[in-house]
Amino acid sequence: MSGPLPEGWAETTLASICSHRSGSSKLIKGKLHAEQRPGRYQGFSAAGPDVWCDGWEHEGEAIVVSAVGTRCGKAFKARGRWSAIANTHVVWPDERAIDVGYLFLHLNDEGFWAKGGSAQPFVKVRETLERPFALPPLPEQRRIVAKAEALLGEVDAAKARLARSSLLLRRLRQAVLAAACSGRLTEDLRAPGAAAPAAGPAEPPPRCSTSAPAAPGASSDGPERPLPRSWVRCPFGSLVDNHDGRRVPVSSAVRARRRGPYPYYGASGVIDSIDGYLFDGEYLLIAEDGANLLSRNTRVAFAASGRFWVNNHAHVVQPKAGVVLGYLELLLNSLDLQHHVTGSAQPKLTQAALNGIPVPVPPAEEQAEIVRRAQALFALASEVEERVARAAARAERLPHTILARAFSGELVPTEAALARAEGRGYEPAEALLRRVRGMG
Repeated sequence: MSGPLPEGWAETTLASICSHRSGSSKLIKGKLHAEQRPGRYQGFSAAGPDVWCDGWEHEGEAIVVSAVGTRCGKAFKARGRWSAIANTHVVWPDERAIDVGYLFLHLNDEGFWAKGGSAQPFVKVRETLERPFALPPLPEQRRIVAKAEALLGEVDAAKARLARSSLLLRRLRQAVLAAACSGRLTEDLRAPGAAAPAAGPAEPPPRCSTSAPAAPGASSDGPERPLPRSWVRCPFGSLVDNHDGRRVPVSSAVRARRRGPYPYYGASGVIDSIDGYLFDGEYLLIAEDGANLLSRNTRVAFAASGRFWVNNHAHVVQPKAGVVLGYLELLLNSLDLQHHVTGSAQPKLTQAALNGIPVPVPPAEEQAEIVRRAQALFALASEVEERVARAAARAERLPHTILARAFSGELVPTEAALARAEGRGYEPAEALLRRVRGMG
Protein backbone atom coordinates (compact mmCIF):
# COMPACT_ATOMS: atom_id res chain seq x y z
CA MET A 1 0.00 0.00 0.00
CA SER A 2 1.09 3.58 -0.56
CA GLY A 3 1.45 6.04 2.30
CA PRO A 4 2.18 5.32 5.97
CA LEU A 5 0.98 2.07 7.50
CA PRO A 6 -2.01 2.19 9.86
CA GLU A 7 -1.09 2.06 13.53
CA GLY A 8 -0.19 -1.46 14.62
CA TRP A 9 0.45 -2.75 11.09
CA ALA A 10 3.82 -4.01 9.83
CA GLU A 11 5.48 -4.40 6.48
CA THR A 12 6.54 -7.92 5.56
CA THR A 13 6.29 -10.27 2.58
CA LEU A 14 3.89 -13.13 1.96
CA ALA A 15 6.91 -15.30 1.18
CA SER A 16 7.95 -14.97 4.84
CA ILE A 17 4.56 -15.98 6.28
CA CYS A 18 3.36 -18.46 3.64
CA SER A 19 4.67 -21.55 1.90
CA HIS A 20 3.85 -22.42 -1.67
CA ARG A 21 4.36 -24.94 -4.45
CA SER A 22 3.06 -25.72 -7.92
CA GLY A 23 0.16 -28.08 -8.50
CA SER A 24 1.00 -31.63 -9.53
CA SER A 25 2.06 -31.88 -13.17
CA LYS A 26 1.23 -35.60 -12.97
CA LEU A 27 -2.46 -34.85 -12.57
CA ILE A 28 -3.92 -33.89 -15.96
CA LYS A 29 -7.47 -32.58 -16.12
CA GLY A 30 -8.50 -34.67 -19.10
CA LYS A 31 -7.50 -37.88 -17.31
CA LEU A 32 -9.42 -37.19 -14.07
CA HIS A 33 -13.05 -37.71 -13.11
CA ALA A 34 -15.76 -35.13 -13.81
CA GLU A 35 -18.22 -36.56 -11.25
CA GLN A 36 -18.08 -37.03 -7.50
CA ARG A 37 -18.38 -40.58 -6.20
CA PRO A 38 -17.51 -42.34 -2.92
CA GLY A 39 -13.75 -42.66 -2.53
CA ARG A 40 -12.98 -39.68 -4.77
CA TYR A 41 -11.41 -36.44 -3.58
CA GLN A 42 -11.79 -32.89 -4.82
CA GLY A 43 -9.26 -31.76 -7.38
CA PHE A 44 -8.52 -28.15 -8.33
CA SER A 45 -7.69 -27.18 -11.91
CA ALA A 46 -6.96 -23.72 -13.26
CA ALA A 47 -10.74 -23.32 -13.63
CA GLY A 48 -11.44 -24.20 -9.98
CA PRO A 49 -12.75 -27.26 -8.11
CA ASP A 50 -14.08 -29.05 -11.17
CA VAL A 51 -12.40 -32.49 -11.13
CA TRP A 52 -12.24 -35.51 -8.80
CA CYS A 53 -9.25 -37.70 -8.00
CA ASP A 54 -8.93 -41.27 -6.76
CA GLY A 55 -6.49 -40.10 -4.09
CA TRP A 56 -5.45 -36.91 -2.35
CA GLU A 57 -2.17 -35.04 -2.03
CA HIS A 58 -2.97 -32.37 0.58
CA GLU A 59 -4.95 -32.14 3.78
CA GLY A 60 -6.08 -29.02 5.57
CA GLU A 61 -6.81 -25.48 4.44
CA ALA A 62 -4.96 -23.64 1.67
CA ILE A 63 -5.55 -21.45 -1.35
CA VAL A 64 -5.25 -22.77 -4.90
CA VAL A 65 -4.49 -20.18 -7.57
CA SER A 66 -5.06 -20.47 -11.29
CA ALA A 67 -1.50 -20.13 -12.59
CA VAL A 68 -2.01 -20.02 -16.37
CA GLY A 69 -4.62 -18.67 -18.77
CA THR A 70 -6.87 -15.67 -19.18
CA ARG A 71 -8.14 -15.95 -15.59
CA CYS A 72 -4.75 -16.56 -14.02
CA GLY A 73 -4.73 -15.11 -10.52
CA LYS A 74 -8.23 -16.37 -9.71
CA ALA A 75 -8.10 -18.11 -6.32
CA PHE A 76 -10.09 -20.91 -4.68
CA LYS A 77 -10.28 -22.09 -1.08
CA ALA A 78 -9.33 -25.72 -0.48
CA ARG A 79 -10.32 -27.64 2.68
CA GLY A 80 -10.19 -31.23 3.88
CA ARG A 81 -8.40 -33.70 1.62
CA TRP A 82 -7.77 -32.54 -1.90
CA SER A 83 -5.31 -32.23 -4.79
CA ALA A 84 -4.12 -29.39 -6.99
CA ILE A 85 -3.41 -30.41 -10.57
CA ALA A 86 -1.35 -28.99 -13.43
CA ASN A 87 -1.48 -25.22 -14.12
CA THR A 88 -2.24 -24.29 -10.52
CA HIS A 89 -0.22 -23.00 -7.58
CA VAL A 90 -0.92 -23.69 -3.90
CA VAL A 91 -0.33 -21.18 -1.10
CA TRP A 92 -0.43 -22.24 2.58
CA PRO A 93 -0.64 -19.45 5.17
CA ASP A 94 1.18 -19.60 8.47
CA GLU A 95 -2.03 -19.12 10.42
CA ARG A 96 -0.08 -17.93 13.45
CA ALA A 97 0.64 -14.75 11.45
CA ILE A 98 -2.00 -14.42 8.76
CA ASP A 99 -5.64 -15.43 8.63
CA VAL A 100 -6.47 -17.64 5.65
CA GLY A 101 -9.53 -15.52 4.87
CA TYR A 102 -7.45 -12.34 4.87
CA LEU A 103 -4.90 -13.98 2.58
CA PHE A 104 -7.70 -15.10 0.27
CA LEU A 105 -9.02 -11.54 -0.08
CA HIS A 106 -5.62 -10.55 -1.46
CA LEU A 107 -4.86 -13.59 -3.61
CA ASN A 108 -8.33 -13.70 -5.19
CA ASP A 109 -7.80 -10.24 -6.65
CA GLU A 110 -6.47 -10.98 -10.15
CA GLY A 111 -4.89 -7.52 -10.19
CA PHE A 112 -2.82 -8.43 -7.12
CA TRP A 113 -0.60 -10.79 -9.11
CA ALA A 114 2.45 -9.91 -11.16
CA LYS A 115 1.91 -11.55 -14.55
CA GLY A 116 3.80 -12.39 -17.69
CA GLY A 117 2.98 -13.66 -21.16
CA SER A 118 0.47 -12.32 -23.66
CA ALA A 119 -0.96 -15.17 -25.73
CA GLN A 120 -0.87 -17.40 -22.63
CA PRO A 121 -0.72 -15.25 -19.46
CA PHE A 122 0.74 -16.69 -16.26
CA VAL A 123 1.26 -15.50 -12.69
CA LYS A 124 4.75 -14.69 -11.44
CA VAL A 125 4.46 -16.33 -8.04
CA ARG A 126 7.87 -15.60 -6.57
CA GLU A 127 7.82 -11.95 -7.66
CA THR A 128 4.33 -11.48 -6.21
CA LEU A 129 4.97 -13.16 -2.87
CA GLU A 130 8.25 -11.30 -2.31
CA ARG A 131 6.74 -7.84 -2.76
CA PRO A 132 6.16 -5.69 0.36
CA PHE A 133 2.93 -6.68 2.09
CA ALA A 134 1.06 -4.68 4.74
CA LEU A 135 0.06 -6.97 7.63
CA PRO A 136 -2.50 -5.94 10.29
CA PRO A 137 -2.67 -7.48 13.76
CA LEU A 138 -4.34 -10.91 13.64
CA PRO A 139 -7.64 -9.91 15.36
CA GLU A 140 -7.93 -6.97 12.97
CA GLN A 141 -7.41 -9.26 9.99
CA ARG A 142 -10.37 -11.35 11.13
CA ARG A 143 -12.60 -8.31 11.55
CA ILE A 144 -11.59 -7.09 8.09
CA VAL A 145 -12.52 -10.47 6.62
CA ALA A 146 -15.91 -10.52 8.34
CA LYS A 147 -16.76 -7.00 7.23
CA ALA A 148 -15.45 -7.40 3.69
CA GLU A 149 -17.24 -10.72 3.16
CA ALA A 150 -20.51 -9.21 4.41
CA LEU A 151 -20.19 -6.22 2.07
CA LEU A 152 -19.11 -8.33 -0.90
CA GLY A 153 -22.08 -10.61 -0.26
CA GLU A 154 -24.39 -7.58 -0.41
CA VAL A 155 -22.76 -6.54 -3.68
CA ASP A 156 -23.31 -10.01 -5.16
CA ALA A 157 -26.95 -9.91 -4.08
CA ALA A 158 -27.34 -6.47 -5.68
CA LYS A 159 -25.79 -7.73 -8.92
CA ALA A 160 -28.23 -10.64 -8.97
CA ARG A 161 -31.18 -8.29 -8.48
CA LEU A 162 -29.93 -6.04 -11.28
CA ALA A 163 -29.57 -9.06 -13.58
CA ARG A 164 -33.14 -10.06 -12.78
CA SER A 165 -34.25 -6.50 -13.52
CA SER A 166 -32.68 -6.69 -16.97
CA LEU A 167 -34.52 -9.94 -17.61
CA LEU A 168 -37.82 -8.44 -16.44
CA LEU A 169 -37.34 -5.44 -18.73
CA ARG A 170 -36.76 -7.75 -21.69
CA ARG A 171 -39.94 -9.62 -20.80
CA LEU A 172 -41.76 -6.28 -20.53
CA ARG A 173 -40.76 -5.41 -24.08
CA GLN A 174 -41.97 -8.80 -25.28
CA ALA A 175 -45.26 -8.32 -23.43
CA VAL A 176 -45.74 -4.88 -24.98
CA LEU A 177 -45.17 -6.33 -28.46
CA ALA A 178 -47.62 -9.14 -27.78
CA ALA A 179 -50.27 -6.74 -26.46
CA ALA A 180 -49.71 -4.29 -29.30
CA CYS A 181 -50.29 -6.85 -32.03
CA SER A 182 -53.24 -8.64 -30.47
CA GLY A 183 -55.40 -5.62 -29.70
CA ARG A 184 -54.92 -5.73 -25.93
CA LEU A 185 -52.83 -2.55 -25.86
CA THR A 186 -55.71 -0.51 -27.31
CA GLU A 187 -58.71 -2.46 -26.08
CA ASP A 188 -59.88 0.66 -24.18
CA LEU A 189 -60.61 2.22 -27.57
CA ARG A 190 -63.22 -0.48 -28.11
CA ALA A 191 -64.73 -0.36 -24.60
CA PRO A 192 -68.43 0.56 -24.22
CA GLY A 193 -68.82 4.33 -24.40
CA ALA A 194 -65.50 4.87 -26.18
CA ALA A 195 -65.47 6.58 -29.52
CA ALA A 196 -65.96 3.90 -32.13
CA PRO A 197 -62.74 3.15 -33.99
CA ALA A 198 -62.68 3.61 -37.69
CA ALA A 199 -63.51 0.62 -39.78
CA GLY A 200 -60.76 -1.55 -41.18
CA PRO A 201 -59.10 -0.75 -44.48
CA ALA A 202 -61.66 0.62 -46.93
CA GLU A 203 -60.62 -2.00 -49.45
CA PRO A 204 -59.11 -4.92 -47.50
CA PRO A 205 -56.52 -6.84 -49.49
CA PRO A 206 -57.69 -10.23 -50.76
CA ARG A 207 -57.26 -13.32 -48.56
CA CYS A 208 -57.95 -11.37 -45.35
CA SER A 209 -59.88 -12.88 -42.43
CA THR A 210 -61.04 -11.89 -38.95
CA SER A 211 -58.98 -14.39 -36.92
CA ALA A 212 -55.70 -13.67 -35.16
CA PRO A 213 -52.40 -15.50 -35.46
CA ALA A 214 -50.93 -17.35 -32.51
CA ALA A 215 -49.43 -15.19 -29.79
CA PRO A 216 -45.80 -14.10 -30.23
CA GLY A 217 -43.52 -16.92 -29.17
CA ALA A 218 -46.14 -19.59 -29.86
CA SER A 219 -46.52 -21.77 -32.91
CA SER A 220 -48.45 -20.07 -35.70
CA ASP A 221 -49.86 -23.49 -36.57
CA GLY A 222 -52.10 -23.54 -33.51
CA PRO A 223 -55.75 -22.46 -33.26
CA GLU A 224 -56.45 -18.87 -34.22
CA ARG A 225 -58.04 -16.38 -31.80
CA PRO A 226 -60.81 -14.00 -32.85
CA LEU A 227 -59.55 -10.57 -33.80
CA PRO A 228 -61.09 -7.34 -32.53
CA ARG A 229 -64.13 -6.58 -34.68
CA SER A 230 -62.49 -3.76 -36.63
CA TRP A 231 -59.32 -5.75 -37.41
CA VAL A 232 -58.56 -8.03 -40.34
CA ARG A 233 -55.88 -10.64 -40.92
CA CYS A 234 -53.86 -10.48 -44.13
CA PRO A 235 -50.72 -11.97 -45.68
CA PHE A 236 -47.82 -9.63 -45.03
CA GLY A 237 -47.08 -9.31 -48.72
CA SER A 238 -50.48 -7.76 -49.38
CA LEU A 239 -49.65 -4.84 -47.08
CA VAL A 240 -46.35 -3.72 -48.59
CA ASP A 241 -44.49 -3.00 -51.78
CA ASN A 242 -41.26 -4.98 -51.96
CA HIS A 243 -38.06 -3.35 -53.27
CA ASP A 244 -35.61 -6.24 -52.90
CA GLY A 245 -34.71 -5.96 -56.58
CA ARG A 246 -33.01 -2.63 -55.96
CA ARG A 247 -30.54 -3.98 -53.40
CA VAL A 248 -26.84 -4.20 -54.30
CA PRO A 249 -24.24 -5.92 -52.08
CA VAL A 250 -20.81 -4.29 -51.88
CA SER A 251 -17.81 -6.18 -50.53
CA SER A 252 -15.98 -4.88 -47.49
CA ALA A 253 -12.85 -4.31 -49.58
CA VAL A 254 -14.77 -2.06 -51.98
CA ARG A 255 -16.56 -0.28 -49.14
CA ALA A 256 -13.20 0.51 -47.59
CA ARG A 257 -12.43 2.55 -50.73
CA ARG A 258 -15.90 4.08 -50.87
CA ARG A 259 -16.40 5.47 -47.37
CA GLY A 260 -19.01 8.19 -47.40
CA PRO A 261 -21.92 9.89 -45.61
CA TYR A 262 -24.61 7.29 -46.33
CA PRO A 263 -25.40 4.35 -44.03
CA TYR A 264 -24.87 0.85 -45.44
CA TYR A 265 -27.43 -1.62 -44.04
CA GLY A 266 -27.28 -5.38 -43.57
CA ALA A 267 -29.42 -7.92 -41.74
CA SER A 268 -28.61 -6.45 -38.32
CA GLY A 269 -28.82 -2.74 -39.14
CA VAL A 270 -26.13 -0.27 -40.15
CA ILE A 271 -22.85 -2.10 -40.66
CA ASP A 272 -20.83 0.47 -42.59
CA SER A 273 -20.98 3.73 -44.58
CA ILE A 274 -20.66 4.35 -48.30
CA ASP A 275 -20.40 7.20 -50.81
CA GLY A 276 -23.72 6.58 -52.57
CA TYR A 277 -27.32 5.57 -51.90
CA LEU A 278 -29.95 3.29 -53.41
CA PHE A 279 -32.98 4.40 -51.41
CA ASP A 280 -34.37 7.78 -50.40
CA GLY A 281 -37.44 7.84 -48.16
CA GLU A 282 -39.15 5.85 -45.40
CA TYR A 283 -38.66 2.09 -45.58
CA LEU A 284 -38.85 -0.98 -43.37
CA LEU A 285 -35.87 -3.34 -43.46
CA ILE A 286 -36.30 -6.99 -42.42
CA ALA A 287 -33.46 -9.44 -41.83
CA GLU A 288 -33.34 -12.03 -44.59
CA ASP A 289 -30.81 -14.39 -43.06
CA GLY A 290 -28.69 -15.02 -39.98
CA ALA A 291 -28.99 -16.78 -36.61
CA ASN A 292 -30.79 -13.78 -35.12
CA LEU A 293 -33.94 -14.76 -37.01
CA LEU A 294 -34.27 -17.56 -34.45
CA SER A 295 -32.27 -16.36 -31.43
CA ARG A 296 -33.84 -12.87 -31.50
CA ASN A 297 -31.01 -11.23 -29.61
CA THR A 298 -31.72 -8.04 -31.57
CA ARG A 299 -34.59 -6.76 -33.68
CA VAL A 300 -35.30 -8.45 -37.01
CA ALA A 301 -37.19 -5.43 -38.41
CA PHE A 302 -36.11 -1.80 -38.25
CA ALA A 303 -37.11 1.44 -39.94
CA ALA A 304 -34.67 3.22 -42.24
CA SER A 305 -35.18 6.77 -43.48
CA GLY A 306 -33.43 9.29 -45.68
CA ARG A 307 -30.79 8.19 -48.14
CA PHE A 308 -29.11 4.83 -47.58
CA TRP A 309 -27.76 1.64 -49.17
CA VAL A 310 -28.91 -1.94 -48.45
CA ASN A 311 -27.12 -5.19 -49.22
CA ASN A 312 -28.84 -8.47 -50.07
CA HIS A 313 -29.19 -9.61 -46.44
CA ALA A 314 -32.21 -7.44 -45.60
CA HIS A 315 -35.60 -7.24 -47.30
CA VAL A 316 -36.72 -3.72 -48.21
CA VAL A 317 -40.43 -2.85 -48.10
CA GLN A 318 -42.73 0.15 -47.97
CA PRO A 319 -46.25 -0.01 -46.50
CA LYS A 320 -49.24 0.53 -48.75
CA ALA A 321 -51.90 3.14 -48.06
CA GLY A 322 -53.69 2.56 -44.77
CA VAL A 323 -50.73 0.70 -43.23
CA VAL A 324 -48.43 2.39 -40.70
CA LEU A 325 -44.73 1.52 -41.06
CA GLY A 326 -44.15 1.63 -37.30
CA TYR A 327 -46.94 -0.89 -36.75
CA LEU A 328 -45.37 -3.35 -39.19
CA GLU A 329 -42.06 -2.94 -37.39
CA LEU A 330 -43.69 -3.79 -34.05
CA LEU A 331 -45.56 -6.67 -35.62
CA LEU A 332 -42.58 -8.41 -37.19
CA ASN A 333 -40.50 -8.00 -34.04
CA SER A 334 -43.30 -9.67 -32.06
CA LEU A 335 -43.64 -12.78 -34.22
CA ASP A 336 -42.01 -16.16 -33.73
CA LEU A 337 -40.54 -16.78 -37.17
CA GLN A 338 -39.31 -20.33 -36.66
CA HIS A 339 -42.09 -21.78 -38.86
CA HIS A 340 -41.29 -19.38 -41.68
CA VAL A 341 -37.49 -19.64 -41.63
CA THR A 342 -35.63 -22.32 -43.60
CA GLY A 343 -32.16 -23.70 -42.95
CA SER A 344 -30.36 -24.35 -39.67
CA ALA A 345 -26.68 -23.62 -40.31
CA GLN A 346 -27.72 -20.34 -41.97
CA PRO A 347 -31.39 -19.56 -41.22
CA LYS A 348 -33.13 -17.69 -44.07
CA LEU A 349 -36.43 -15.85 -44.39
CA THR A 350 -37.18 -15.87 -48.09
CA GLN A 351 -39.27 -13.18 -49.74
CA ALA A 352 -42.00 -15.73 -50.44
CA ALA A 353 -42.06 -16.86 -46.82
CA LEU A 354 -42.12 -13.25 -45.59
CA ASN A 355 -44.97 -12.35 -47.92
CA GLY A 356 -47.00 -15.34 -46.74
CA ILE A 357 -46.85 -14.58 -43.01
CA PRO A 358 -50.42 -13.93 -41.77
CA VAL A 359 -50.59 -10.69 -39.76
CA PRO A 360 -53.35 -8.83 -37.90
CA VAL A 361 -54.20 -5.39 -39.26
CA PRO A 362 -56.15 -2.80 -37.25
CA PRO A 363 -57.51 0.45 -38.75
CA ALA A 364 -54.83 2.99 -39.64
CA GLU A 365 -55.81 5.29 -36.76
CA GLU A 366 -55.46 2.43 -34.29
CA GLN A 367 -52.16 1.36 -35.82
CA ALA A 368 -50.81 4.85 -35.17
CA GLU A 369 -52.13 4.80 -31.59
CA ILE A 370 -50.57 1.38 -31.01
CA VAL A 371 -47.21 2.73 -32.20
CA ARG A 372 -47.52 5.79 -29.96
CA ARG A 373 -48.34 3.74 -26.85
CA ALA A 374 -45.72 1.10 -27.52
CA GLN A 375 -43.02 3.70 -28.11
CA ALA A 376 -43.95 5.43 -24.85
CA LEU A 377 -43.63 2.15 -22.96
CA PHE A 378 -40.36 1.31 -24.72
CA ALA A 379 -39.00 4.77 -23.85
CA LEU A 380 -39.84 4.13 -20.20
CA ALA A 381 -38.20 0.72 -20.36
CA SER A 382 -35.09 2.27 -21.95
CA GLU A 383 -34.89 4.85 -19.18
CA VAL A 384 -35.08 2.11 -16.55
CA GLU A 385 -32.52 0.06 -18.48
CA GLU A 386 -30.11 2.99 -18.44
CA ARG A 387 -30.52 3.31 -14.69
CA VAL A 388 -30.00 -0.42 -14.25
CA ALA A 389 -26.89 -0.28 -16.45
CA ARG A 390 -25.45 2.61 -14.41
CA ALA A 391 -26.19 0.76 -11.17
CA ALA A 392 -24.59 -2.41 -12.57
CA ALA A 393 -21.46 -0.45 -13.53
CA ARG A 394 -21.24 0.96 -10.00
CA ALA A 395 -21.74 -2.53 -8.56
CA GLU A 396 -18.84 -3.81 -10.68
CA ARG A 397 -16.57 -1.16 -9.15
CA LEU A 398 -17.65 -1.70 -5.55
CA PRO A 399 -15.54 -4.81 -4.77
CA HIS A 400 -12.36 -2.93 -5.70
CA THR A 401 -13.40 -0.01 -3.50
CA ILE A 402 -14.24 -2.31 -0.58
CA LEU A 403 -10.93 -4.15 -0.81
CA ALA A 404 -8.94 -0.94 -1.22
CA ARG A 405 -10.45 0.34 2.04
CA ALA A 406 -9.88 -3.03 3.70
CA PHE A 407 -6.19 -3.11 2.80
CA SER A 408 -5.58 0.47 3.86
CA GLY A 409 -7.02 0.15 7.37
CA GLU A 410 -10.19 2.14 6.59
CA LEU A 411 -12.85 -0.59 6.55
CA VAL A 412 -12.92 -1.41 10.28
CA PRO A 413 -11.46 0.26 13.38
CA THR A 414 -7.81 -0.64 13.85
CA GLU A 415 -6.84 -2.96 16.68
CA ALA A 416 -4.78 -0.10 18.15
CA ALA A 417 -7.83 2.21 18.26
CA LEU A 418 -10.04 -0.47 19.79
CA ALA A 419 -7.44 -1.31 22.41
CA ARG A 420 -7.20 2.34 23.48
CA ALA A 421 -10.98 2.70 23.59
CA GLU A 422 -11.32 -0.44 25.67
CA GLY A 423 -8.36 0.30 27.92
CA ARG A 424 -6.44 -2.86 27.06
CA GLY A 425 -3.25 -3.87 25.37
CA TYR A 426 -2.82 -5.60 22.03
CA GLU A 427 -0.14 -7.31 19.97
CA PRO A 428 1.03 -5.13 17.05
CA ALA A 429 1.83 -6.95 13.82
CA GLU A 430 5.55 -6.31 14.27
CA ALA A 431 5.48 -8.05 17.65
CA LEU A 432 3.40 -10.86 16.15
CA LEU A 433 6.01 -11.42 13.44
CA ARG A 434 8.88 -11.46 15.95
CA ARG A 435 7.01 -13.98 18.08
CA VAL A 436 6.27 -16.26 15.13
CA ARG A 437 9.87 -16.11 13.91
CA GLY A 438 11.09 -16.90 17.41
CA MET A 439 8.87 -19.97 17.51
CA GLY A 440 10.43 -21.22 14.25
